[in-house]
Amino acid sequence: MDNNRTLEKIKKCLEMAKSKTSNPNEAEIALRQAHKLLELYDLEMGDVLASMAGESQVPAGSDGEPPAWRIRLANVCARAFGTHLIYSTPAWSRAVFTFIGCSAAPELSGYAYQVLERQCQKARRDYLATQKRCKRSTKIARGDAFAHGWIDAVALKVEEFAGVEDEIVEAIEAYMAKNYPALKSVDLKRRKLKSRDEGSADAGYQAGKSAQLHQAVNHQPRAHLTMGV
Repeated sequence: MDNNRTLEKIKKCLEMAKSKTSNPNEAEIALRQAHKLLELYDLEMGDVLASMAGESQVPAGSDGEPPAWRIRLANVCARAFGTHLIYSTPAWSRAVFTFIGCSAAPELSGYAYQVLERQCQKARRDYLATQKRCKRSTKIARGDAFAHGWIDAVALKVEEFAGVEDEIVEAIEAYMAKNYPALKSVDLKRRKLKSRDEGSADAGYQAGKSAQLHQAVNHQPRAHLTMGV
């Protein structure tokens, strides 16, 4: 029997053991069967937990290292759907965000990021078109302040989805330990702008209130999110 089929059998046994509809005798038999399969195929509970998680990759949206606002937006989406975020720059390829989680959460995180990133990018571009007679560095700084303000508004809505069960957290941790054992954590804190442009940030916040994120095709998120004014 291959490992995937074995893991599925073990998970079904464990689900039956925890089920409220199972009588005590059935639950005990299911638990014994799960332990028997673990021992027979030399597996650990970490293998079972890791099999519950998966990953989904999306382009980070720029060549080289993405700007801080894109990384922050990816973090907001990861937290909203209870996923773990990995940022990587593969050799000879564009940077990517990898979302790790259970069920459809990784795909939903990636979907949310791509939809919101396009909206933020357009709003930022439209705002910069209004900024005349300023140096390129000033324009970029204002655009970044606008994007962060936009994300401030969006985060207030998206992060209402935050909060996952302990079992999901354990599954993600087991998946990370199994598939990314040497990966180091990096605190992706928001970079401070040399001079915070409050006007641009406020413009971004106001624009962010009209951002919209609807249910993805063939996916069933925990709720339907529409962000309006």
